[in-house]
Amino acid sequence: MRTAIKTIAGLTAIAALLTGCPAFAANLILNPGFETGNLTDWLALGTGTGASITVSSGNNGPSDPGTDSAFMDNTIPANNLALQQSTALGDAAAGLVNYSFDVEGNTSVNGGVLFVHIWDINSTGGVIDQGPGLLGPYFPVTTSWTTISGSFTAPASVNHFEIEFDCTTGAAAGSAEAVDIDNVSLTQAVPEPASLSMVGLGLLGFYAHRRSRKV
Repeated sequence: MRTAIKTIAGLTAIAALLTGCPAFAANLILNPGFETGNLTDWLALGTGTGASITVSSGNNGPSDPGTDSAFMDNTIPANNLALQQSTALGDAAAGLVNYSFDVEGNTSVNGGVLFVHIWDINSTGGVIDQGPGLLGPYFPVTTSWTTISGSFTAPASVNHFEIEFDCTTGAAAGSAEAVDIDNVSLTQAVPEPASLSMVGLGLLGFYAHRRSRKV
């Protein structure tokens, strides 16, 4: 009888853990490391003569294995060169969001700067807010990679997210900004699937019924 009580108590604890334990979903960003060799799933905005976004082979950020990264090079005065991606419709929910990305600076002169935006977007495409606040300005003049990460809480009305890297120049002549971006990640904690909870609770009920017939 004591063994049965102890076993039932243990199974109860397991079921409780299965019911309330969160798990992290997969990365919501597609082609996060540019390993397709191109900008598939990304938008390049503000391009022109003197402003381009290309994929560099043989220069990979430290967060994940691979060979490629996105190279943003802007020499047009007072121009915003942007690399942007919106996550799929309906893939966001209220709660904790973790973000990270690798950045490597190449050039930052005469007012050149890097900003990063992560927006909470509603179901009609409207911007609710800027989740973690404006990230930057960064003045990456070192050639070493840096990983930038953090978290924020998405509001109840969120539907999906949008992330944008702004490689921005100043109005002064000779202003320039050039950076590499890699391994962009947005992940969100979600409840464990209900099926796991039901499995745990089902095992508990089955074992309790079986033991009750023997005592």
